[in-house]
Amino acid sequence: MSFFAMLFPGQGAQYVGMLSSLLYKYNNILKYTFDEASYYIGFNLLKLIQEGPQIKLNQSQYAQVAILTSSVSIYRLWNIKYGKPPLLMSGHSLGEYSALVCSNAMQFSDALKIVFQRGLIMQSTTINRPSLMQAIINIDEQIVQKACIIASQKKK
Repeated sequence: MSFFAMLFPGQGAQYVGMLSSLLYKYNNILKYTFDEASYYIGFNLLKLIQEGPQIKLNQSQYAQVAILTSSVSIYRLWNIKYGKPPLLMSGHSLGEYSALVCSNAMQFSDALKIVFQRGLIMQSTTINRPSLMQAIINIDEQIVQKACIIASQKKK
């Protein structure tokens, strides 16, 4: 018998159209999970990941619940198709909440409420404030390098 682990992603893995191929094939399982999430957070999360806009999906309060819900829906699909639970579960940053939900250590509804608030707080702390860290999503590497060079020259 082989053992395996599951690692759940953190913020930054979101993009408009994610899960499209799975939604086409396994709509009932995934749609149920997204409907459940939408109920607890008060907006249509499935529509956001399918249609965007990307700028809204990248905002922490939406990105984090989108990643959590996507991870839980994929795990639920895994359980239905294969039924074999992993020996270990872990997550990168936000992904820890997905691991807690999928290992039955936390209710999905509670995780959604916490993660949505977590995202709101993270988003509000960066508004009109310079910061030392930012998520870089879908930006050409050369542009990022050039921005880092310019920023480091300003500090001198």
